[in-house]
Amino acid sequence: MYHPYNKHILRALETAKTLMDIANKAEAASDDDGCRILFDVMRDCACKIRKHAERKCQVHEAKINVRKIILSSMLGLFLCLQAGCSTVAGNGKGLEGKAGIRLIDPNDGPYTIEVIQRSDGSRDYLWEIDSRIEQEKPYRVKYHKLYSTSRFMVVEGRLGNGRKYPIVLDTGATQSIFVKDTHVLDNKLPIYPMNTNKANLNGYGLGLCHLPELQIGNAVLIDWPCLYLERQKSELFGLSITNDNSKDDSIILGLPALREFRYIVFDSIRKEVEFSHNELFEPAESESWEQYPLSIEEDFHGNTFLFVKIPIAGEETELQLDTGSGRGLAIAEELWKGIREKTKNIKLRRARDLYPYIGRLACRRGVIPKLGVGNRMVRNAKISIFPDDSPLVEECQGLLGMQYFQDTVMVLDFERNLMWVKNSQSHTPFPNGL
Repeated sequence: MYHPYNKHILRALETAKTLMDIANKAEAASDDDGCRILFDVMRDCACKIRKHAERKCQVHEAKINVRKIILSSMLGLFLCLQAGCSTVAGNGKGLEGKAGIRLIDPNDGPYTIEVIQRSDGSRDYLWEIDSRIEQEKPYRVKYHKLYSTSRFMVVEGRLGNGRKYPIVLDTGATQSIFVKDTHVLDNKLPIYPMNTNKANLNGYGLGLCHLPELQIGNAVLIDWPCLYLERQKSELFGLSITNDNSKDDSIILGLPALREFRYIVFDSIRKEVEFSHNELFEPAESESWEQYPLSIEEDFHGNTFLFVKIPIAGEETELQLDTGSGRGLAIAEELWKGIREKTKNIKLRRARDLYPYIGRLACRRGVIPKLGVGNRMVRNAKISIFPDDSPLVEECQGLLGMQYFQDTVMVLDFERNLMWVKNSQSHTPFPNGL
């Protein structure tokens, strides 16, 4: 669930530490018994605040879904920030040592970065910045050419200096924006590097970055924090964008940024995406649309996850929706048992599907000639079935990619928490341009 007070819990821990430090220093310099009583009260308050705040931390962290920790491309990286990583002022070993790179002063600029030291030795990073989106009216953008080979949602965008890049619209990414070291170098983006254990990040270095401007169509994202990776490989977030890593210049726009729009339309008939920051989604001929409930969950560290409740072959399911995946369905054996009874003679072969920061996971792959997805019939539906104890589906029913929506129009209505899917038989345009 979304917990807007997580930041305040972390600040409570910081306040307790400050209160304790003040009491200890003041007592050492005081010879007044009355003041010493005050300092004892301060210490007592600090201990109680820390005790209750740490208890709340444990409660929230206990609720973090193991599946989410393993699954999310962003989360695997972001959790490092709470795992003992430390900041560095500049050691010459990474981007911070290159000419022309500006380091972020955490207390100077349109942002502040607070490093919260926790009792277990780890650190949390709180970035405060007045991020916003400016857009006058809904606007449509063509799919990027990468869509033809990948089938994940990707459009063209440009940074403040006019450079154009593929922008992957990825609801499976749990942080706002993700860039690479090449973006930092080419656009002189200010960074806040961290001395991470690259062995735990599959050889990548990690840091925070300030993105002053990202434009997609007529929508402009201004002053957004993002994460950057150094020394990326050819597969990022499981997306085999290109065999030549030097040409892989995509930027990932994750769920926290996407949800700031009131709605986003993925029109795979016209190969267009429509963004609306101010206006509501109002379809004409509402009877030609199906609606499915959406929910967004957020863990204690601010990572967000999008779920949709939608029947698969008549079986009620709640699946994580991943617009950054061109795949079909990835489910557990338990769910497959119900679906299998409604399909005939489906040949499955043993395989190993690649998932970022996990590796290749054993599964069985197949193609279902006709599969009911909601009230639609999807032809040649690709499916991967994983053992119930697989880390991919250990605590969820599965993941739903965009292969099942490549012949229709799908809308993420963040204002109403609904996913709209247009019936395949009807693609009549309606007033707001759809």
